[in-house]
Amino acid sequence: MKLKWMVIIVSVMGALVASGLSPYENRILSGQEMHVMLFAFAKDGKVDDAKAALKTLNKKMVAKAFKKKGITNLSSYAKVLQGKTAFMVYFDYEGENYLDAVKGFEAVEQVVSMKMLLTPHPRAVQDDQAWLQLEWINYIFGAKPTDAKPEKIAQTTRIKPDREDYYRTIHQTVWPGVCDHMARAGSHDFSIFLVELGDELYQFFYVESYATEAQNEKMENYDDPIARRWYNVAAPCLDPLPGAVKCWVPMEQVSE
Repeated sequence: MKLKWMVIIVSVMGALVASGLSPYENRILSGQEMHVMLFAFAKDGKVDDAKAALKTLNKKMVAKAFKKKGITNLSSYAKVLQGKTAFMVYFDYEGENYLDAVKGFEAVEQVVSMKMLLTPHPRAVQDDQAWLQLEWINYIFGAKPTDAKPEKIAQTTRIKPDREDYYRTIHQTVWPGVCDHMARAGSHDFSIFLVELGDELYQFFYVESYATEAQNEKMENYDDPIARRWYNVAAPCLDPLPGAVKCWVPMEQVSE
């Protein structure tokens, strides 16, 4: 009997200590909900058709099909990058294999019919896919969600290629005070995704804001020296889009 219990205890402990050497891999191995962003360009002359198709992905019957693939909370965005309209699709993922999220997405009938409207990223072409699953380089849980409907926010900017290594490193070791700042601001499920377009590095963030009006008013005048120092560390790594006044610029929300 003792031997039986020892076997059980060792098995459980073995499962608990499964881990990798990076925060990203540890998240994958944790079994917790993952976050995904997919990327594709619209074909010339097909921007409006592609937007219309993306809007159908939030219909109830389609949402049920996605849920069977472990996909929920889907929203889509558009932005002109390098003179072409790019689409980004975000969703939460609870499937068995994180890297198969794009396969689950593309297996849904309404997504299959969109393929003729899109120009894939070169790396997606290698895998015979229309959509590229972007690299997920940062995640902050932030504030606990409330019963209120969150505001979904997605923005984009570029990273200076010679600062990529440093930018990646600091976003794998985000300061605790920065996480605290986001929680105070009512920001939840903040993620950053990265992709190369030719010689340029683009990144996209997604976040859900549960901030109340009172929180927003408070944060407008909230002096947080930690967040300010973090910005001074990260900002020199960024390369704003042509004509942009600020480092980060909003993307058009196509569907929510």
